[in-house]
Amino acid sequence: MGNGDDGVDGGNCPEQDAVMSEMTNPPSLMLVCISGPDAGKRVAVKPQPVTIGKSSACEIASDDADVLERHVALQVRDGKVFFKVAEAGAVFLDGQRESEGELAAKEQLRVGRSLWQLDGGKSAGDFTSMLGDFGDKISEVAGVEKIEGFSAAAMFSEVFRKRTDEEMETYFAVGAPTTTPKLAEVDAGWPRPWLFVKVFGLAALAYIGLLFAYQTFNNSLMIPGLLTVGGFMIPFSLLIFFFEVNVLRNVPLYQILKLLFLGGILSVIAALFLLTWTKPGESWLGAVVIGVMEEAGKVAALLLVVGKLKYRWTLNGMLFGAAVGAGFAGFESAGYALNYGLDNITTRGLLCICGGHVLWCALTGAALWRVRGEKPFEWAMLQDIRFLRVFGLAAAMHAIWDAPFSLPLDLKYIALGFVVWVAVLSYIQTGLRQVREAQAAGATEFFRKQE
Repeated sequence: MGNGDDGVDGGNCPEQDAVMSEMTNPPSLMLVCISGPDAGKRVAVKPQPVTIGKSSACEIASDDADVLERHVALQVRDGKVFFKVAEAGAVFLDGQRESEGELAAKEQLRVGRSLWQLDGGKSAGDFTSMLGDFGDKISEVAGVEKIEGFSAAAMFSEVFRKRTDEEMETYFAVGAPTTTPKLAEVDAGWPRPWLFVKVFGLAALAYIGLLFAYQTFNNSLMIPGLLTVGGFMIPFSLLIFFFEVNVLRNVPLYQILKLLFLGGILSVIAALFLLTWTKPGESWLGAVVIGVMEEAGKVAALLLVVGKLKYRWTLNGMLFGAAVGAGFAGFESAGYALNYGLDNITTRGLLCICGGHVLWCALTGAALWRVRGEKPFEWAMLQDIRFLRVFGLAAAMHAIWDAPFSLPLDLKYIALGFVVWVAVLSYIQTGLRQVREAQAAGATEFFRKQE
């Protein structure tokens, strides 16, 4: 009778089970930097310690000049967040210097010149949490670190700022000895690209003008211009995005154009040879063959520059891959529009943002350059698992893209877009970290340690 009076039923009470589950599996809390050099960075704080510092071993790689290699560690205990600084570190909790303690909701923790704050919790079943977990899995498949500290609002904050023609002209003056910044001067934080939107706007105006002239005057002489501008409008704009992401500013415009045009057509020819040899059909198997063969053709075109050791950075390879992919996409889209009409070129252009040759080849280029490092290219590098897993991911996305099935509301392409952009952002982060580590250790010593 005593057990019945106190309301406990042998551990079978649903309310008690829920409480116990909350105690043993507390919801993860997000630590967010709200101001300072690390603004926009965020990480889930869990029972395992999460460290803020400049070291590559830290979960949050800080861009704050006042932060130590391993500055402060945070972790969840009994549903609360606690912090502890390194021996030489110092943090301020709501203005008071502390060496360790609890970080409560709405309290601000200053680490270096950056302010951090808890951003509530999220349950494991929350949709945003599921997307984050899925994104982490994508990064794991690509063999790179999961995305930390990325903020779309911060990254694209410069897009709508008014620019002069002189600013845009100067922006393209890179890659020469006098226009390439020294390694120590490179800003290795998340880039803030903006020029790609300006380029897209110019191309869009040209396309609209050609379309108006064609429809108003029924002049077939406008068709070649429509095919060319329409085919390259969005692929080339994406290429400019990767040009801006290459924060090292060490690749001249000539090398980009060489890969855009020469690399683009060579990759198309290589893919056509491979497809003629394999003769894929319109089936799932055919889609897989097309995915592998076309991605292999684009990798073959990257051999034009893979031997240039001065372009040794992962971000360089991503830019080169985007250039080859943009050429492939532009030539292919113009051909499809010629056969199936101008409406097709609009659809293909918009879908480029969700995936396609530019993004897939940017990934494989980044992976190949990551493997090559500062060493001369060897064919065995194409068998490195770090390259193969990314090549396999790109070929798989390509195969699904071409597979003979569809989903309502273009959900197939939206899902593939999520996958490819998570992988791209993960590789951008990996490239930025490579730059930071080289800045800290000295480029020569850094690359000597690479495998």
